[in-house]
Amino acid sequence: MQISVRSNIKEVTRNLSRLEKKHIPKATRNAINETLFGLGKALSREMQSVFDEPTVFTTGGEKRSPFIYEKADLKKLAGEIRFKKKQASYLRWQIYGGTQKPKRKAIPIPAKVIRNKYGNLTKGWKKILNKPHHFSGKPKGHPTAPPGIYRRLGAKKKFPAGHKLQLLVSWEEKTEYQKQFHFHEFSQRYVRRHFAKNFREKLRWYVQNRK
Repeated sequence: MQISVRSNIKEVTRNLSRLEKKHIPKATRNAINETLFGLGKALSREMQSVFDEPTVFTTGGEKRSPFIYEKADLKKLAGEIRFKKKQASYLRWQIYGGTQKPKRKAIPIPAKVIRNKYGNLTKGWKKILNKPHHFSGKPKGHPTAPPGIYRRLGAKKKFPAGHKLQLLVSWEEKTEYQKQFHFHEFSQRYVRRHFAKNFREKLRWYVQNRK
C-alpha cells in the first residue's frame, strides 16, 4: 500500500532555456515533495467521503498523520507515501478486498448494540463477559444462533431452554471484504493532475530568484 512519485521530466522540460535547465533537479525535488504531501491531504479527504464516519486515527488530523513520507532529494528524485503499519493492517482489506481469516480462533464482529459511533467494537468490549448473564459460545436451545457473546434476557434466576438472547459479538471463521477504497487509482490520478503544475511553479521560482 504505497505510491511512488517519480519525475517524468522529459514531458515537461522540452524547449527550456539553459538557465531553466540548470534548475531542473531542484525544481523536480521540490515538486515531488509538494505532490506527495498534497496527495496525503487528498487521501485523507477521500477516506472521509468513502468511509462511514472514519476515526481520526484512520484519516489523520492536524497533529497526527496516518502516512509515512519518504521525501525526494537531489540524489534520488523520487518520493514515496505509504500508510503506517497500524492503519495498513486493517485498511488493506478496504483497498484490496479479499478474505480475512482470524489470527487466533475467530474474528469478533460486533452487533449494532455494542458498536461505537464508528462501527467498531467499543473499547474494553471483552469485559462484558464479567457481567452477570453474559456468556460466550454456541447457545443451547438455539440451533440457528451463531457462536458469539450473548446476554441472557428475561428471568434473572432461571433461564429455560429457548429463552431469549441478545447477540453482542459473533465469532466468525472468516470475513469477506469488497474493494472499497481505490487508493492506488486515486493516487495515480492525483499525481498526473498535479506534478507537472507543481514542477512548473517550482522551476519558475528558482529562475526568478536565481538560487
